[in-house]
Amino acid sequence: MPGTDRESVLRAVVGTLRLPAGTDREFLVQVLLAREAMGSTGIGDGIAIPHVRNPVVLNGLPASITLCYLANPVPFDAIDGQPVHTIFWIVSPTIRGHLQLLARLSWALHDPAFKAAVLRRAPEAEIVAEAARIEAAAGPGKR
Repeated sequence: MPGTDRESVLRAVVGTLRLPAGTDREFLVQVLLAREAMGSTGIGDGIAIPHVRNPVVLNGLPASITLCYLANPVPFDAIDGQPVHTIFWIVSPTIRGHLQLLARLSWALHDPAFKAAVLRRAPEAEIVAEAARIEAAAGPGKR
């Protein structure tokens, strides 16, 4: 993703997402910027999970997590003070689904192998395999 600051990066991410026709992309950018003004979504180690206080619900799309790598690290006021180079974006058709995906992603980022694959920008197949391994290890009802 291109960008030199939070706003340009968020605009680039929202601009490239596959969203339903008629989705107000500018609205998405504005709610993300408003959320960032309240407190950074930078979680440390160069990773951010931009989201709004009330999850963005996009009917007609399956729940998904999109991983975006930035062309250049940008200041994000992350909790560790480090610039962000990796962004996860969550889309869900329900608020409950959004919160579940956010929790699962947060949990997965505590797994050293998954996090290492993300941070070293491993090939997509490897990152997906790591995520599948974590899901399988969790088993039903443990996520």
